[in-house]
Amino acid sequence: ADDDLANGMSTFLVELHHTAQVLEQATPRSLVILDELGRGTSTHDGVAIAHATLRHLVQRVGCATLFVTHYPQLAALSEDPEIGGGKIA
Repeated sequence: ADDDLANGMSTFLVELHHTAQVLEQATPRSLVILDELGRGTSTHDGVAIAHATLRHLVQRVGCATLFVTHYPQLAALSEDPEIGGGKIA
């Protein structure tokens, strides 16, 4: 993500805006690809954002999702049958 400082939007805010658009427009027939979501903030906040986004896409939207992350904490989701169910590697 790039910043838009002329319009008062940091890189992090632009990333969240783009993520919100993806979440609003995704359907069960979508393929959503997200790379390194939450990297522009603290680890705790980044993990929370990435976790909530992934959970929403898998549980609520039900779309195919390729989710690349640098947060090893999210690997534990592969053990959650509601999210991973053997589909997370």
